[in-house]
Amino acid sequence: AANNGAAPPDFSLIAKARAVERGFPQFIFDIFTQYAEGGPDYIHSLLTGFDEQPPAGMQIAEGTHYNPYFISAKALAMAKPLSDDQVTYDDGSPQTVDQYARDVSAFLMWAAEPHLEERKRTGFRVMVFLILFAGLVYVAKRSIWSDVKH
Repeated sequence: AANNGAAPPDFSLIAKARAVERGFPQFIFDIFTQYAEGGPDYIHSLLTGFDEQPPAGMQIAEGTHYNPYFISAKALAMAKPLSDDQVTYDDGSPQTVDQYARDVSAFLMWAAEPHLEERKRTGFRVMVFLILFAGLVYVAKRSIWSDVKH
């Protein structure tokens, strides 16, 4: 009933689907820094952007809420979903909208890529192996072809 009788949306891939486009040269450096947080950054900004005021002269339709980070428009029908002091953390983490938005976006990224950390570790091991293997192939080539006159 809360969603007009429709099934709730599947948010498991929203962190990957809402990744922001990072132009040249940032996407080149992302390979080395392992930055892959465009989707969670968008979700965090969207959840925390409800407190901002629209620019002077901008008309916001009745029943909508201004959010400068919403990709499709400048206002959306969803009201501010988070407020301070909604959750109590046992470890003493701050009970702020910013912390809640970080937690929600981190969870949604994990739901989109549950094996991401394992895949990165495996990729690093593969790259180390390939570098060592290339070194061994080079040494073998040098020893095999060292007796051949050029």
